[in-house]
Amino acid sequence: MKDALDYSEVPNAHHQKSKATMSQVDPLSLTLLFKKHKTTVLLMLPPHETIATAQEMLLTALRSRGIREINGDPVPDDFSDIEFGVTVDKNDLEKGWSKLEIAMPELENSGTSKRGARKQTSLKAADIRNGQVIAFRFRKPREQSEKDGDLDIDLELEDPGWDVVVPSLDDEEGEPN
Repeated sequence: MKDALDYSEVPNAHHQKSKATMSQVDPLSLTLLFKKHKTTVLLMLPPHETIATAQEMLLTALRSRGIREINGDPVPDDFSDIEFGVTVDKNDLEKGWSKLEIAMPELENSGTSKRGARKQTSLKAADIRNGQVIAFRFRKPREQSEKDGDLDIDLELEDPGWDVVVPSLDDEEGEPN
């Protein structure tokens, strides 16, 4: 009896071997908790992945579970309609959230837009840490103006807030809130 499996004797062994390799997780990956309302999605992503990749992976995870809406907000078709928020105080989620903003001073001289920069910024560059809780929300579809000459300017005059329900001990006891 052999102690180890010899892949050369197994039909289609190259497929089995590649599946095992693909399912292995990089030990340096970040474990991130993405939250919206009472929904939490756990993703493991390498720190060099971009914010856009994190948005895309989150959307893929939501779709794979058949989630079409969260607390009345429809899941968007495009990952770029997902926004991330970070805690104001990482030790107290109840203090609230602020939109994940990427500070990149070199953009001012390069001519790259902020939106384009966000797609290229890595999780590490955005100071995302292992085990971090990240709020997410969906951008509301904008009403298209029929006026000619209007420009699509990304002005955020009013922050819609973050719909994150932080569990408490009362929730476990089954008491109504």
